[in-house]
This record gives sequence, C-alpha cells and structure tokens, in this order.
Amino acid sequence: MNREQLASYQPLHVFDEVIFENVVDDLVTKGFSIQENGLPDFITQALLSCQKAISEAEYKRAGIGRAENYQQAEKVRGDEICWITGSSQEGALWLSWCEAMQLYINRSLFMGLFSFESHFACYEPGKFYKRHVDAFKGQGNRVLSLVAYLNDKWQEDDGGELVLYADESDETGTKILPTKGTFVVFLSEAFPHEVLPAVRTRHSVAGWFRVNGSVNDNIDPPR
Repeated sequence: MNREQLASYQPLHVFDEVIFENVVDDLVTKGFSIQENGLPDFITQALLSCQKAISEAEYKRAGIGRAENYQQAEKVRGDEICWITGSSQEGALWLSWCEAMQLYINRSLFMGLFSFESHFACYEPGKFYKRHVDAFKGQGNRVLSLVAYLNDKWQEDDGGELVLYADESDETGTKILPTKGTFVVFLSEAFPHEVLPAVRTRHSVAGWFRVNGSVNDNIDPPR
C-alpha cells in the first residue's frame, strides 16, 4: 500500500464497529477478546509498510519497569521495540484506528480510557518474554492491553504463541498463534501472559489503553 492509497481512506467511516462490539462483548463476559483476522486489511497493510520502513538502528532492546525502575533484563524478555509516534502516515492511521476503538469502548463500558501508547516488537528466533502482567493491581494506569500480529503464513510448528493465563494459579492458559491480522485485547491487571520462543522472526504490535493518572503537576501519562 502506498501513501496515495492510504490518503484515500476515510478512517472514521471504515472502522468495523462489528469488531469493536465483539471486543466489548468479550471484555464483559471473559475479560479478554481474541479476534482472528480482526484487523481491517488496510490497517494490517499500513502497519506492515510502517514496520518495513524502520531501520535496524531504530529498534532498541526492550526492558522492564518504568522511569527510575526501568532496566534491561534479557533473562525476562528478549524482544527489540520501536515506539509508534504517528510521525508517518501509516503509524498515524494505526493510532487513529486504536483511538476509534478507545472511544467505542468508553461509550459502551464507561472505562475512562484516556490515551494509547504503542510500539512494534521484534522477536528473533529463540527470544521470549516470560510470564508477567502489564499492570499490577492499583499500581498503574494501563487498563487494557492490545497485541496485533504481522506474521504471514505462521504455523503451529513456528512457535511464538502468546499464552494468556486466567489468573496466577492457571498453569495451562490459552495459546494464540501470532498470525497476520489477528489481534488480542485483555484487561491489563487481570491476565498474566507470556510469549513463547519461536523458530522464525516474529513481528507484532503491542499497545496499552491508559486512564489519566495525573496528580497535581505530575502528568501521567504524558501528553
């Protein structure tokens, strides 16, 4: 997809509200939603175009923790990431689509979602992200997590599944293949999850819908 084709889209008129409603229904009944082939094709193509334009130098080794608690921990996670700022037309289109989902969820569930942050993630063969939660109860403002996949013709033998656990005691979990066009949304505090090692390079987009955690002059998240 080239820039002229992207410019011809009218995002607010092409968002599939049926998909958004399916996500809302799943969040109410299960707390998570797996949408196989749920990404509109033009969003998938925009993400692929944006991802392919990123140079290797723009990817940075991912870490754990925030602010002064941030640290790299290769025994915990081995992916490299590049934040999506919206500076490209393709990246802006992705952020607009996520904003539309945010507005739809807020109208339906009154969750007070305030902002969205997102990055590309690249897992080279053998890399993983051990079991973790995206937000500890009462300690963060990440409310909903979103993961979308960009991997063509991914097979079970390729590995790299996202495993979503029902709670801390769950040892089996639900496995999701990182196939192109699939996306997953889940409550950030409620579901421990991990990324299993793969035998081929694995590309995804991770994002978080956040509530406003600002206190006095401390703006969180930054705008």
